[in-house]
Amino acid sequence: MAPTLTTVLPEHADEVGTLVFEAFRDIAQRHNFEWPFQTPQLAQVVVRLLAQTEGWTSYLLVEEGRAIACNFGDERDEVVGVGPVAVAVDQQGRGLGRRVMEALLEHTDEAGFASVRLVQSAYNMQSFSLYHNLGFDVKDMLASLHGRVPAEEAPTNPVRQYTPADLEACDALHRDVLGIGRRHDIEFIANFATPVVVERDGRLAGYLTRFPGEEAIVTHGVAWDERALRDLIIGTARAAGDLRLLLPAGQPETLRWAMACGFRLVELDSYLVRGEYQEPMGAWVPSPFY
Repeated sequence: MAPTLTTVLPEHADEVGTLVFEAFRDIAQRHNFEWPFQTPQLAQVVVRLLAQTEGWTSYLLVEEGRAIACNFGDERDEVVGVGPVAVAVDQQGRGLGRRVMEALLEHTDEAGFASVRLVQSAYNMQSFSLYHNLGFDVKDMLASLHGRVPAEEAPTNPVRQYTPADLEACDALHRDVLGIGRRHDIEFIANFATPVVVERDGRLAGYLTRFPGEEAIVTHGVAWDERALRDLIIGTARAAGDLRLLLPAGQPETLRWAMACGFRLVELDSYLVRGEYQEPMGAWVPSPFY
């Protein structure tokens, strides 16, 4: 009997989270890279959060009562962010990853989304081939960085905590820089950790969001320019300590600055887009999804 396609429910989080952990650990180990999820529990937390959050869709393949492949799509704003996509280690090579991706793309096409985006580990040649064949194009390379900003680094412009009154300006700036709004994502992530904003000449010049943890995960942000982005990274590090972030290689000044500060390059990732895309009109940092 062929696997059945269904959705991920919160009660599936332990099983599906373990599947995600093991699949990502397996491919990372085979290429001698760090595991994206350090523990099964972390992957389970992520899966549970996505499964219970309104606006996230999920695609789960089940065979003989066992979860064997999964995918998730963030449909809360104007484009769809994808992931995590995972296939059980002992079930790979059956086309299951393609099936959950095609299910997502069929749904997003029917729903009228003009763009689908994802972040892909560049060392994973198999998944790159799949996404390329499904119509995704590489728009930038991302440096996955871990580290802390030295205490002596200071912002050049005023940096402060975000307030709900900043939401409209942040969403408008995201639209100016990347051509799309991100209002719902900003509101959502602010419930977990207060974003940081930078001002210049009395105006909001950028913002940066994060998810809390021993190493805070930068979850996206935009700024007028690279100087404002560096101010945001400094401000976020002062608030959160150690950071994990994806920095586009197309922003070389900030990348060189981060590595001079001691940030460690963990891997290179591909920023992949299917459909409409505007070249950035400022500085930006993606989330692990888009």
